[in-house]
Formats: sequence, C-alpha cells, structure tokens
Amino acid sequence: MTIKDLLVHVDLSKANPARMDYAFGLAEAHKAHVIGIGHAPLGIDALRNEARETLEKFASTGKRHGLSVETRLIECKIGDLPEELAVHVRYTDLAVIGQPEEKGETAGLQRALLQELLFQSGRPVLIVPWAGTSKPSPKTVMVAWDASGTAARALADALPILTHAKKVVILVAIDDKPNSHGDEPGADIALHLARHGIDVEVRRIPLGSDVSAADLLLSQASDLGADMMVMGGYHHSRIREAVLGGVTRTIMETMTVPVLMSH
Repeated sequence: MTIKDLLVHVDLSKANPARMDYAFGLAEAHKAHVIGIGHAPLGIDALRNEARETLEKFASTGKRHGLSVETRLIECKIGDLPEELAVHVRYTDLAVIGQPEEKGETAGLQRALLQELLFQSGRPVLIVPWAGTSKPSPKTVMVAWDASGTAARALADALPILTHAKKVVILVAIDDKPNSHGDEPGADIALHLARHGIDVEVRRIPLGSDVSAADLLLSQASDLGADMMVMGGYHHSRIREAVLGGVTRTIMETMTVPVLMSH
C-alpha cells in the first residue's frame, strides 16, 4: 500500500513555499507523482499570470527534486473553487493543503476548502501548519483513536505513512460514557497495525471534565514529540460533529504538526 500520486493546493500565501517543500519531501519518500493546482478568478489577467508564474516555480522546484510533476490552473469564481478542487482530488491518493488562517482575506476560503475536501472529495486530507518546521518523513505519528468509523477510515488512509514511521502511538481518551473500545481500549487496532509490521504503542489517557478532547490531543502530541497527527474528522464519544467545529476547529487553529484527516 503506497501513495502513487498526491495533489497540492498552490496559492500565493506566505505559507505556500513550506507546503510545497513538505509535499515534495513526501512525494520523494513514496516515489509519488505530484500535481500542483492553482486558482485564478475568471477574467482577471494579472491574477491569472501570477498564478501561472507560481505554478511554473512549483514545477521547476519539483523537477529539481527529481519528481514527476504536473500543474493545473482552475479558473472559476472564488466561491466555486472548493467544489472544483474536490473533483480533482478524487483522482489522487492524497490532498495536501495549508492550515486555515485565523483571519485575513483568504481565511474563509481556506476553511471552505478544508471542509469541502474533507467531506466531499472521498480522499484523505493532509493539512500542513503555517508555523514551525514539518518533517515530510515523520518518525513518530500519533493516532487519535475512538473506535469510530471516521477514525478507522483515517487510520487506513494513513497506512502508507505509518509504515514508514519509526513509531506509531495510538491515543485513546477514556471517559465514563458507553463506547465500542472493548475490554482493552486500543488493543485490537494495535494488533491490526502490528500485522502491517508497524511498531505501535497504546496510550490510554483519562479524559476529565476539566480537559477538552482537543487540548488532550495537542498536549499528548507535544509530550510525544509527534511529527504528525492522524484523526477522523473528528468524532469522539462526548463530541459528535457533522461540520468543522469543536475539536476539529480547535486542532486546526492551534496545530503545530501536520494533521492527516479523513471522514
């Protein structure tokens, strides 16, 4: 199970170069084809030319890495971009996008992109933070596990990356609510990963009423020195979401390592 092609959202933001470098490093590790997609509003020549120049730089950088690279330019109304991009993502193994900004002209678009790709593309989404230095070949990966369908989907989508990691930690938040974890929470999924040859550890952490699920995930990722987090989009026994809110929103606002999400 490998990543054969990945799609990268290429824009004009300050965080774009770091996102490109991360995507190229990931593609090198997996010998994957890379597709860079940019956007230009209809009928604005200056922005079209700027987007093309950015894509040309993307292609030339990728080729210097010895990668198979192609670029595409979507010309549409800005509000139509999330849906248009989701269509392209469906024909790849993975989408790489940037962490949504908290505020600014493009903050709303970035949140809309994440939500559309997560819920409508049918593919995993890897979000690269705009702060810090991310490692495209993570040594330690933390998996947020709650035995839900979304968590299982995210873990399965992340397998090509998990098999390259030195260590995978399954984090199980334990509370007093009914759950589907079984007698030994995390044990069954750890056995499944071990069959894939993955070095896996299970951590069972009590989730008290004074600690949110998001804060627990973030603090554990920091304590572990995790290079990546894997999570469903996000479903916890205490928190159920149909849109980006609660845990997912908090993680997106405060993440310091890449997060692979599926739904």
